[in-house]
Amino acid sequence: MATEIVDADDLVEALQVQLSSLSTLITEDGYALICDQTTQELGWSFPMTTPTKVLWSIKRGTRHSIYLLLIASANKFKYKQVNLQHRFDHFYKLIEEMDKEFAEAMATDIGAFTGIESFHMFGTKIDAGFTYRFDGKDQTYDYDKYVNFAPMEDA
Repeated sequence: MATEIVDADDLVEALQVQLSSLSTLITEDGYALICDQTTQELGWSFPMTTPTKVLWSIKRGTRHSIYLLLIASANKFKYKQVNLQHRFDHFYKLIEEMDKEFAEAMATDIGAFTGIESFHMFGTKIDAGFTYRFDGKDQTYDYDKYVNFAPMEDA
């Protein structure tokens, strides 16, 4: 296990070890994207020297790597062909578990994740409260549809 991550190349090396044979499926540009996503998500920069930062940068980098593989596997996904569906499902379940583990770690050790933007930590978006239908119609003040569950009217 890496004791420090000085730059993106160190993170890529650690991810290649972590991913084993799957690492060959990711391009150089893919690794650059993964490193950018990892540092942006965590709000940390290189070098990462504390054990917590090293651990979570590798774990979140692995998660972003698997997401990249999930996207690449999506073109092989075929409805009702279970054998091809398994790879897609397995990657998706891995990502869900990794995100759950990350959320639990942030909840138990908030101090270690002080550089992370608050919207990444709590998973909540606070906005102005405007809502729109898929066709762009403003439904912010359509109170009946929330209380009485009345069907939406077409504009």
